[in-house]
Amino acid sequence: MQKVIELIQTHTYDFFIPLTALALLRLGLCLAQLKKTASIREKKGVYHAVRGHYTEIGVWLGVLPACVLGLALPKLWYAWLALGVVAAIILGKAGQRKGTELDGIYREVAWELKHEAEAEAAREAAEADGKDAPETDPHFYMTKAHLFHALQVEKSKR
Repeated sequence: MQKVIELIQTHTYDFFIPLTALALLRLGLCLAQLKKTASIREKKGVYHAVRGHYTEIGVWLGVLPACVLGLALPKLWYAWLALGVVAAIILGKAGQRKGTELDGIYREVAWELKHEAEAEAAREAAEADGKDAPETDPHFYMTKAHLFHALQVEKSKR
């Protein structure tokens, strides 16, 4: 164990410079991918999940300050390593929450756009046939459905 610690102390820059470069590269790639996903969503109206990208951005944002501090103060590399792990976990979870929230919003918008397009197509088809346009229910909304097996449900005592 002592040899490993001595190796890290003598080669601190050899470890932290590539890790810092990797963090910057991955942050740039994730941001570029989010931009590309947004342009696809605007052009084609296609929904792509973004939760993974936000999670990865959070992790690398947690690792990056620890890497920079490891380069600035190499004698305390063990403290920066611990800080990087903790920050990566915390910011990764925050990014995951943000991504999940945005996925829900994008999913609902895509669902509404799809049903609006279907309703418009049904109205146009009805007008072409000379019939009255079908009424759509404005109070119709998507909700979660939970299915249970018969053994999971107790009978009511009424």
